Amino acid sequence: MAKKIKHKPGRPKKGQNQITRESVLDLAWDLIMEQGFAEFRLASLAENLGIRTPSLYNHIRDLEDVRREMKRRSLQILGDRLSLENLNPNQGRKRIPEFLNLYRSFAKSHPNMYPLTIESTESDLELKPLGDRILFLCMEVFGFQSLDETAVHRIRILRSLLHGFIVLEEAGGFGRTESIEDSFQKITESLESGRLW
Repeated sequence: MAKKIKHKPGRPKKGQNQITRESVLDLAWDLIMEQGFAEFRLASLAENLGIRTPSLYNHIRDLEDVRREMKRRSLQILGDRLSLENLNPNQGRKRIPEFLNLYRSFAKSHPNMYPLTIESTESDLELKPLGDRILFLCMEVFGFQSLDETAVHRIRILRSLLHGFIVLEEAGGFGRTESIEDSFQKITESLESGRLW
């Protein structure tokens, strides 16, 4: 009688697609989008893939490797959304409201990934081009000719203002009945007119 061959951990079961680094990270993205990083566990990722946790290390280094890849993907998506191709090129500073609304919409549609995009990429050679792309798009929209001291301070003010609004909105911090959209519109008007500076 032939001996029954057991499925070895890390290999796809019969009828299961080949497991690759990309498929592992794709599933990690889906789980983190749904659960958030606080609830994400490598053991759960492995279980969803139908393999044991040690077999994950054939495809990823560790949890930080997963986190870094999620940051890379998030920066790529945000940069794509903010791309000048999505803004009306003939509107000049009128592109500012579009830019701000696209940024806010990304944060609202990716609440568990958005925090990764606000971390500095300055010291990461691989991720820096993705961070710089968003920075240069911002400079283009707001008409900053160079990244001088004045521009740096203004971009920091802009980021702080946007992030503060996004975090407060996500946390339910705007409890009064006045329109939240009207409040955001006033922010865009202040930035568009330059009065905030």
